Amino acid sequence: MKLENKVVLHACDGYDETRLTEILRTQMDMLGYDSAFFAGKKVVIKPNLVMKKEPDAAATTHPVVLSALLTVLAERDCKPLIAESPGGLFNRQRLEGVYRVCGITPVAEKHGVPLNYDTDSVNIAYPDGKTVKMFHILKPVAEADILIDLCKLKSHSLTKMSAAVKNFFGTIPGIEKFEMHATFPDYKDFGSMICDLCEMYCKTKKVIAITDAVVGMEGNGPTAGDPRKIGAMLMSSNPFASDVVGETLLGFAGTVPIVREGVARGLAPSDISGITLLGDDIKPLLISDFKEPDTAENRAPSALTVLSRGKLGRFFMPRPVAMSDKCRGCGECVASCPQHTIELVVKNGKKLARVRHGNCIRCYCCQELCPFEAIKVKKNFVIRIVGSI
Repeated sequence: MKLENKVVLHACDGYDETRLTEILRTQMDMLGYDSAFFAGKKVVIKPNLVMKKEPDAAATTHPVVLSALLTVLAERDCKPLIAESPGGLFNRQRLEGVYRVCGITPVAEKHGVPLNYDTDSVNIAYPDGKTVKMFHILKPVAEADILIDLCKLKSHSLTKMSAAVKNFFGTIPGIEKFEMHATFPDYKDFGSMICDLCEMYCKTKKVIAITDAVVGMEGNGPTAGDPRKIGAMLMSSNPFASDVVGETLLGFAGTVPIVREGVARGLAPSDISGITLLGDDIKPLLISDFKEPDTAENRAPSALTVLSRGKLGRFFMPRPVAMSDKCRGCGECVASCPQHTIELVVKNGKKLARVRHGNCIRCYCCQELCPFEAIKVKKNFVIRIVGSI
């Protein structure tokens, strides 16, 4: 399979729907996505709706971007389905809540576009997978001819960056994502699995990767970081190439493991010099001080990175800790832990979460899905001392 290394980038200062519609219309025209391309095809939009978060939190795809996209698709006589599987339980009640809080429900109603509530899933064989030969994915996604990957550009405590490639992890149903974390506790294996999933879609469907990088998230993303203006919109048929541009925008070039895995597989060039970059000049948009997550490996000296394996590695790796002043004892972290290593305890009459670190695989699902941002990532004291030198 040969993916085209072409990415369209346009500067975008904010979530003005008229401007976003103009950008997406231009980008689709530049890449040849006309009415004939969509004719007779089943189209599914996969946004990033990791959890119930208001749009201004910058953890999820902004609803105005979705609305602009639906306008452009309607001009091409395309009526898509919007489908997502957020973290946690995968049922209609949870989907209704996520769609509503993330601002997606009124957009879908405005455009007369259906939201997916079908929780059926199917097994898809992928014999070409490097790490995984079979995936269990949402049935509507499996049935799609065209898959629009409407992602959010942000930092990520496990993968350093979340964008087009990582967004496809949300096509795995609900708590099965936690099981995947448990199956692939090694970060390299987990990243390879994500690349297998994305590569499978690129081989079996027409993929359009659209990245909402108008306002992203920095620091401890994908949900507990801070909003940060980036000021860009990206579109490409190649999610791997799009993410090479994404990591470059954030000042992460060459350091995002999932992107590097895609490069190693020959799915994208090693840097933007090998990409046909259309649209606006990227240079004014480059960020030099985008905050990395506390878990970023490249902050630790190489001598300690060597120790990041096995039992000794767990001692040096950052670990999740529940903050008693913020914890509400809701149990969301308990339900989201793939290793079942978090428990609720009563302290001073208050129910609090406690992480037992012996079996913790540092997937940071607890931090990602805590609705109160009560889980922080605590660095080992040796790493903190050496990192400050």
